[in-house]
Amino acid sequence: MEQKIPAVTLDRVSLSPYQAQVAQRLQYVVAQVVTSHAGSPEQEVAKILTERLRGLGVNPNPREVHQIAESIAKMPQWPKEK
Repeated sequence: MEQKIPAVTLDRVSLSPYQAQVAQRLQYVVAQVVTSHAGSPEQEVAKILTERLRGLGVNPNPREVHQIAESIAKMPQWPKEK
């Protein structure tokens, strides 16, 4: 069974402007890490996610980082560009 990355909802009605910014930053970082670290060890992926999120001013929830890192680690590696 294919494992998917937990969805980030950008529902403007339920999110404050701050929450929407955090959700957008999370999506941005996850997209970067998926393309660069898919198939890497889970601990490495979690470390990269945490570092990049903190670099954008987001204090990540360790449980959520673990779930996302686990999904990314199980993905096949992206083909390298020539």
